[in-house]
Amino acid sequence: MIKIALIEDDAAYLYSLRHRIQLQPDIRCLITASSVKSFWETLPRLASIDIVFIDIDMPEMSGIEALPGLRKRFPEAKLVMLTQCEDRQALFQAFSNGADGYILKDFPVREFPDLIKVIRDGGALISPKMARWLIAYFQPAPRPESPLTPREEQLLQFFADGHSYEETASLMGITVNGVKYHVKKVYAKLNVDNRIDAIKKMQG
Repeated sequence: MIKIALIEDDAAYLYSLRHRIQLQPDIRCLITASSVKSFWETLPRLASIDIVFIDIDMPEMSGIEALPGLRKRFPEAKLVMLTQCEDRQALFQAFSNGADGYILKDFPVREFPDLIKVIRDGGALISPKMARWLIAYFQPAPRPESPLTPREEQLLQFFADGHSYEETASLMGITVNGVKYHVKKVYAKLNVDNRIDAIKKMQG
């Protein structure tokens, strides 16, 4: 039996998801909630959950903010973002906060039971579009003519996308001082003294 929880503030979408799994003999929806607060209030003390599907844009507390608490309470569960948010920053923040997957709401609802079984069996937990973004950031194609390492190019790409030093540090899993250290090396390699000129050189 696969035990799931749905945290979703769109009542119609929540109903359609739950309706699709009601007749599935091997899937049980233990909890549906319209907010993170409601989820914790209705959660049975000894409840065990295998998969938690949670939206990002939620009232009072976002799905991303809720992830550390969910991970602490359900260390073995799969925590999957189920969202319309096609934002790179949200994607990286979700995984940094403990998400196991990031699925866009662009799949036919009738396929939801099959999706649950794929997740149970260890299948892909990320929509193809979001997967391409992850690959582009963490495995950037090397450019032999560039004096920068892939890590340094990744840092500049975060700056090009408008991220601050603090956000870049979080996304790269290093400290702000670590970011500053990399920035100095980049400036020296590209013979520049500011981020704008460094980005221009990287982009050609």
